[in-house]
Amino acid sequence: MRFEVARLAGVRPGEGEPGSLRGVLARSGVVCLPMERALSDDELQAVAQLFGPIKDPVGRTKDGGQLRYLSRRQTIDSGLVMTDEVRAKQGPVTQGGLDEQRPYLFETFHVDDTYTEAPASATVLHARELPPSGGGPTCFLDMRAALAQLDDATRDTVEPLCVRYAFNNDEAFPTRRSSRGANEALVEVVHPLVRRHPIAGTRSLFLDLDRAKQIEGMAVAEGRALLQRLQDHAESRAPGCQHDWSAHDVLVWDNVSVQHKAGGNFKLGEPRRFWRYMLA
Repeated sequence: MRFEVARLAGVRPGEGEPGSLRGVLARSGVVCLPMERALSDDELQAVAQLFGPIKDPVGRTKDGGQLRYLSRRQTIDSGLVMTDEVRAKQGPVTQGGLDEQRPYLFETFHVDDTYTEAPASATVLHARELPPSGGGPTCFLDMRAALAQLDDATRDTVEPLCVRYAFNNDEAFPTRRSSRGANEALVEVVHPLVRRHPIAGTRSLFLDLDRAKQIEGMAVAEGRALLQRLQDHAESRAPGCQHDWSAHDVLVWDNVSVQHKAGGNFKLGEPRRFWRYMLA
C-alpha cells in the first residue's frame, strides 16, 4: 500500500457520526482535513471525535495518586523562542527538543504519549498560526513497513519484546535530550515493541527513543543498542511522507502505525502554533 497523507476535503465541523473516519485513519496512517477558516474549540473537538473519543491526559503517579500531565487541549508553540524571561518563568524544566532556542520544536522521529499507561491512539493537530513559508513540514515514517522490512531472524527476536518508558529517560540515547519536570512523578510504563492495530489488524514497530529507557529482560546497553538499530533501520528504509502546512489545516495521524517529527526550516522568531487533541 502506498504511504501518503490522505486528503479528505469537504469534512465540516458538526457533520458525520463519531468514529466515522476511524477506519480511514487506520488504513492510511495520516489524514489531512483542509479547513476554510480557523475552528473554534468546540468545532475542533467535533472534528476530532469523528476519529474517536478525546483522551483526558491524566496518569497514575509513583506514590499512588493521579496527575494531570497535560491540559485536555494543548497549545503546541513550536516557534517559541527561549529567552531569559521565558526560561525564568518556566523554571528547571526541559522539553527534550534538540533546538535549544526553540525547545518545543521536536525534530526527531517519535510517537506521542508513550510514557503513559494507555498512549493516545491518534493525534489531532489544527494549525492556528504559521510562518509565511508554512513553517516546515511534519514528516512521517510508516512503522508497519519498518517491521515488514526486517529480516526473519530480527523480526523473530523483536516480536516478544517489551520496552520500558518514562517521561525522563535519563539520556538513554545520546543523540536525544531527555525531558525533565513535574511529569517525572508518573509511573514508568511498559509497552510491546510490536503492536497490532486494534482496527486494521496490521502490525508495526512501536518505539519512541525520546522516552524509551530499556528493553525488559535484556541488558540495558544491549537493549538500547537494539532499539537504536531499529530506529536507524526505520529512518533509512521505511517509506516516508510529509505534510506541508496550509492555514487552518487539521492533520490527524495514527500513533500505532507511524512516527512523526517537525520540520524546523523556518526563520527564528516566526510563529508556528497549533491546537492539539489526543484521542483515547
